[in-house]
Amino acid sequence: MENIKTILVPWDFTENANFSLLHAKLMSDTMRTQIYLLHIISKDSEHDDAKARMEEVVELIEKEQGFKPKFLIKKGKVFKTISSAAIELRSVLIVMGLHSSKKSHKVLIGSKVPYLLVQKPPSGKKIADIVVPIDTDDSNRVQLNWVVLLAKYFDSSINIIKPFINSNYKNRLMKNNIQFAKQIMNNKEVIYGIKTAKRDEKFNHSINVFATQIEADLIFIMSTKFKDYMKGAIKQEMKIPVFCINPRTDLMVLPDKR
Repeated sequence: MENIKTILVPWDFTENANFSLLHAKLMSDTMRTQIYLLHIISKDSEHDDAKARMEEVVELIEKEQGFKPKFLIKKGKVFKTISSAAIELRSVLIVMGLHSSKKSHKVLIGSKVPYLLVQKPPSGKKIADIVVPIDTDDSNRVQLNWVVLLAKYFDSSINIIKPFINSNYKNRLMKNNIQFAKQIMNNKEVIYGIKTAKRDEKFNHSINVFATQIEADLIFIMSTKFKDYMKGAIKQEMKIPVFCINPRTDLMVLPDKR
């Protein structure tokens, strides 16, 4: 295996897979990684046909988009195979089309590699604005390392949104988390702003309204919040890409900042 880090795109020949590839290319241009397409088969007898189809896909991508991804064919179950392939290929990110929030949740839970889940092509040529929800949960602090790295890589602005809270006890927790976030952002010289959600509005709804208003390029969600977030996102027909990590995601998977 080459000693180069990669971005992995699960490939099922769908429109969402094409959208994922475009997002992967946007990320790869800045992170200087190799893009791999992963096609999963269920039987060995499917390998030759899959290989021929993938070769055609790669040739078409090179012809139409001017770059040539590599591809890997693996037999197995989707939920386990994506994660194992990501480790094998030293992936820093998995970019995947969001077909079903339930299936996506099964895939990303426990993954050491972050996911970017997409439903449409990139809205621009850079990741300008990232929305980061922060509540009273201590796990919010884990995500800040990744938030800072993304901001530095892509010269992005971080837009923190926090819930409106009545409880004095929860307010103290909230203030502690926000103060911690401010300290991290200031120390790393990241451009950021903080918004409080409306009093009588569900927090997940507020996240989506805010992200839509500022035309965010992605929303950063911890895996522990993903299921609840997606319920509202589906109802609101949200299609802004979701960057999702697990609380124990290993920062070492990310390439060094150039």
